[in-house]
Amino acid sequence: MITSHSNTKLKIARSLHSRVGILKHGLFLMEGPRFVSDYLSRGTPEWIFISEEAGKLASAVIERAVKRSIEVLEVPWKLFAGISDTEASQGIIAVCSLPSTSIDSIAREGVFLLLDRISDPGNMGTILRSAAAFGCTAVIAGKGGCCPFITKVTRAAAGMNSAVPIVFDADLSAFMQSNSDSIEFIGADASGGDINKLHGKDRCIGLVLGSEAHGISEDTRRHLCGSVAIPMTGGVESLNAAVSASILLYEIYKHLGSGTRT
Repeated sequence: MITSHSNTKLKIARSLHSRVGILKHGLFLMEGPRFVSDYLSRGTPEWIFISEEAGKLASAVIERAVKRSIEVLEVPWKLFAGISDTEASQGIIAVCSLPSTSIDSIAREGVFLLLDRISDPGNMGTILRSAAAFGCTAVIAGKGGCCPFITKVTRAAAGMNSAVPIVFDADLSAFMQSNSDSIEFIGADASGGDINKLHGKDRCIGLVLGSEAHGISEDTRRHLCGSVAIPMTGGVESLNAAVSASILLYEIYKHLGSGTRT
């Protein structure tokens, strides 16, 4: 039981709502019994906070954590609310290690998703959830976008930002230049070509998605092999960035064959 507002672990948890705190401590927050339960199937939290009012769903997750000797800390609701990011919390938050993924360690195969200054946490989270669902090899998030591990992104991603390799604050132009021989980079653009360009590729694909407001930057665009657009009925100018990413990733996935990738 923790009762002091100045407890070190509580202080750390409160700092994990910002990019600065996440990078400083190498940790991020996962809230909710379902998300924490899913995470326990993939990794081991550093520690878990529960509120005094944690419900039955949280209790089942806590039992799993205790069996694995994961530290579980009970806190009064007033202190728990200081680290929670939801209006109707179910009383459980896991503090998890930030995945350590090196670009050089990732095999150049399958599909890379490159995010050029995606700034909205909701969009970022939905995109990462789709990247996990459609078997992306990795997500490379460029400089100038939101952090893929802030709490709003984790919630929008349903915790799936821990299920796909992510490299963030990357120099996209440098990555594309150094990998032009092994990855075919194709941009998502309203003025792009036929979506069939994504089908039947024998080499690794790098799907590039630009910012919500400005699209793909010029530095990134000059390394593209081509671009594709999603066909739509007349009168609709564009789609939400997360919707576009999900459709394009599915287009690639269904032609690769769902049985060949996980």
